[in-house]
Amino acid sequence: MVCGSPPVDRYVLSLHGEATCVRHPTEGTCALCGRPRHNGERGWARFTSAAARCPTCAGQAVDTREEARRHIPAVRAEMARLGIELDQRVRVTLVEPDLINGDGGLCLGRTLRRTWMETSVTDVLGIEIARGLTTTHFGATLAHEIGHAWLAQRGAPDLPPPLEEGVCELFAGAWLKRRSSGFAAALRDSTLKNPDPVYGAGYRMVRDSVVSHGIAVVLDSVCARGRLP
Repeated sequence: MVCGSPPVDRYVLSLHGEATCVRHPTEGTCALCGRPRHNGERGWARFTSAAARCPTCAGQAVDTREEARRHIPAVRAEMARLGIELDQRVRVTLVEPDLINGDGGLCLGRTLRRTWMETSVTDVLGIEIARGLTTTHFGATLAHEIGHAWLAQRGAPDLPPPLEEGVCELFAGAWLKRRSSGFAAALRDSTLKNPDPVYGAGYRMVRDSVVSHGIAVVLDSVCARGRLP
C-alpha cells in the first residue's frame, strides 16, 4: 500500500500497480497514472496549473530537451519497424503542459500542421510533447503524434476525428505493446478502455477493423478514401 499499511477494505490501483485505501482522505489524483493523493502527502509535483504528478510519475519524468533527445530516436526507429516512417523528418520539441492544455481534457501532445488552400496539401510543421511525462507516456504520445504526421504526409483526406485519433491511438498502442513493463501494459489497456467518444471509441473502431481486414488494408483505405474498409 502507498500508505505503508496492509490493504483494508477496498483500494484503488494506479497504473503503476500502487494501491491506495479508499478510506484515506484524498485531494485529487495523479494526471498520468490515476493514483489518489493523500491529504498532505509530500513528493507530488506540478504538471499543469490544474493537475499534479505523483512521486512515481515525477521520478520518471522527461523534463529536459536532453532527456527527450535520448528517447526520440528509439521511438522513431520502433515506429519505422512497424512500417510508420515519415518521408520528411519532423522536429519534436518539449513544451510546458499549460501551453497545449485548455479547458477540455488533458492534452499530452499535438502535431502542428498547415494546409495550403490552393492545393489541399498539408505540411507538418512540428510535434510538441508536454514536458514532464513519464518515459512511457512520452513514447506513446510521440508514437501517436507521429501517426498524425504520417497521415498528413501520406495525403490522407480530412478525416473524421474518431477515425484519425483512432488510427493514431492504434500506433501508440502498438508501441506500448512492444514494451516489457507492467506500466506500459496497464497504460495500453486503459487507453483501449477509454470511454471518450473520439479517442477511446475511435481506437476500438480502428482496432476492430484491423482485426477483420489487416493493418495494411485499413491504412490503405484510410489514406486513399478517408474511411475504413
